Amino acid sequence: MPASMAKMHRLSANAIAKKTVQRYFNCIAHNSSDCNLLIGSRYTAVFDCGMQFCAEETIEMAKNALNGRTLDYIFLTHTHYDHIGALPYFKREWPNAKVAASEAGAAVLLKDTPRRVIRELSIVAAQANNAKIDYLYDDDIFKADIVLREGDETALGGATVAVLETPGHTRDALSFFVGELGLLIINETPGVLMPDSSIYPCYLSGYIDTINSIQKLQSVQYDQLSLPHTGIVSDAVSNGFFDRCLSNNKQCHSFIAQMGKDGLGEDEMLDRFYKRYASETLLEYQPLEAFYANAKATIACSLREASSENEL
Repeated sequence: MPASMAKMHRLSANAIAKKTVQRYFNCIAHNSSDCNLLIGSRYTAVFDCGMQFCAEETIEMAKNALNGRTLDYIFLTHTHYDHIGALPYFKREWPNAKVAASEAGAAVLLKDTPRRVIRELSIVAAQANNAKIDYLYDDDIFKADIVLREGDETALGGATVAVLETPGHTRDALSFFVGELGLLIINETPGVLMPDSSIYPCYLSGYIDTINSIQKLQSVQYDQLSLPHTGIVSDAVSNGFFDRCLSNNKQCHSFIAQMGKDGLGEDEMLDRFYKRYASETLLEYQPLEAFYANAKATIACSLREASSENEL
């Protein structure tokens, strides 16, 4: 286990919180977007870069926090449009910034279909938010300069970013731990915290992977938790968060498996899934097209893995 992930003597909770506030900045320009900035003494990095339609606002927030410094790294938690759609804008602003993704993520970024989906869903999101995308970018901008694997570390200077592979939401999903700050930065594999404090399960590539990833994250000795589309959360939210995620994902899997046992067709399954999970708040985060695409993936992998469980 890398030193930054090992249990270590820590500063007081207040000292850690103060240190983190001075180094880690929320640059989330819209509730459907995601971007946080970490400033080291030598290098700087963002974790995801958010949506295309609010890219300029996201960049402005990052520039204000950078206070004249450049951006050195763009760490990707995964390759969905709401997390990396603004990459062309970031590369235009900081052409020397290195894009770092998982091995699976690096492979995804080279494929035509994911690039097309990023473009199409970014346009849908812009229209839904009465925004205009007027930057014509080259799809080849979507590529990784650095491939990250479990346990890899990047030293920013007083802030070491350690990699945890946490698939489940996607196969390429990564989380990150900054030991000096006791800061755990996760992706959407455990679920997405909603404004009403509910947790939306969104495993798309694997239910079993999701459970294993949540248990891995539970084992990290963190002091502060940064959630996707939210940033750092209070202790009240952080305490017991992963237990809630385990429960919610297990309930979702059982719900889908039962629909399969009942012999429901895809349309009826989607209808029931919509009634259970498509709250008005959730649909403010993602277009209906994205919701149904995700729902189909969640249902498919649950049915596949439920079938495998029954065969054991």
